[in-house]
Amino acid sequence: MVRALVVVLGLSLAVGGLAACNPPDYAKCPARGSGQVRVAVVVDARSLGGSTGVVCVVVPSGSDGLDALRARADRIGKPMPRIHPQNGLVCAIDGKPAAPACGGSGPNGPEYWSYWLGGASWRYSTVGPGTRTVSDQTVDGWRFLKGEPQAPPNTSSSFADLTS
Repeated sequence: MVRALVVVLGLSLAVGGLAACNPPDYAKCPARGSGQVRVAVVVDARSLGGSTGVVCVVVPSGSDGLDALRARADRIGKPMPRIHPQNGLVCAIDGKPAAPACGGSGPNGPEYWSYWLGGASWRYSTVGPGTRTVSDQTVDGWRFLKGEPQAPPNTSSSFADLTS
């Protein structure tokens, strides 16, 4: 009985110690191998009650923006992005918004995930993420807009700033 109590107490202390560990820093890039590129993916979900986060992913050369977004979801254990089957519009990131409607209008106008390209500054993308090939040290940004004017994610657009 005493031995069992010591084992349970030791397990309890070990589990408690795990809870005190720092969470992974997903902005730090994993090691990249030959034929791979690093992409910093920024998701600004503040208008949906969330926050803004940066996740660096490594994808094969020749990957597109949707591949990077999927790799982000996989790395942090979130639901895969929901994509409109006919037009490729990104309907949900991390399961948000939950409604099945995609690109609909809200009380203030169109509601959608806007796609931004990083670099020296943010630029609104004129092409969809499924048609844009990412390269090493690409920054892809996503911000959910609820009828407000186009505005980029509220972070730096620089790969070095985001991943250091």
